[in-house]
Amino acid sequence: MTVVYHNNQTKLEKEGKDTWNLTVNWEGETKKFWINFPFPLLKIIKQEKVKDRYKQFTIKAKSIKTLATFLKENKNHLSYDRSIEMLFDLGNQLQSLERFYMAIPFIDINDIIVVDEKHYFYLNDSKLLDIKNNKIDIDEPYKKSLFFSPELDNLKQIPTSINYKSGFYSLASLVVFCMLDDKVTEDNKNVIMAPIYTSKLYWALMRMLEKDPRDRFYLII
Repeated sequence: MTVVYHNNQTKLEKEGKDTWNLTVNWEGETKKFWINFPFPLLKIIKQEKVKDRYKQFTIKAKSIKTLATFLKENKNHLSYDRSIEMLFDLGNQLQSLERFYMAIPFIDINDIIVVDEKHYFYLNDSKLLDIKNNKIDIDEPYKKSLFFSPELDNLKQIPTSINYKSGFYSLASLVVFCMLDDKVTEDNKNVIMAPIYTSKLYWALMRMLEKDPRDRFYLII
């Protein structure tokens, strides 16, 4: 079987024509991630327990690929419509976790899959953190990412705590990069975002790119 995505606990592989197996850890802290996963957006044709702690979902789909692969196939560019679809799907996923006091500190391009070229899912349950008093604890260093929030970018020491909305900034930064092919910063965001100025996607991204995390929120209207 061809492996599409794999981390230490999660594996997605192609089983046959138009069928894919997603195997996840269904015990411990990561179970919270999967209970809140947007499975209704997928066509699940079978689910079963495998091994001791793992659950396997068989998905019916024409295509599943990582976002990195999808971008390469589309000249490293997402259209406006695809960008707003990605923001909607991943923003809803982050918001669902938030309701259960959980958050992801940042989004990485290699942890996202694209299903049938229209739905986007974040798979890396290993970054799941508990929200306590609007903060998440950073206990280990992360490999540098283009999509760090300002507070992650400017960490002076570990362990430390940052606002849980770091992940929303990161998601907006990722969307801007995929659509406009540039890394957004506080100094350049008005210039970079000029091509989509006044659109609903522009305002949604700007709300998530507020420098002060207390002012950030996810809303597409």
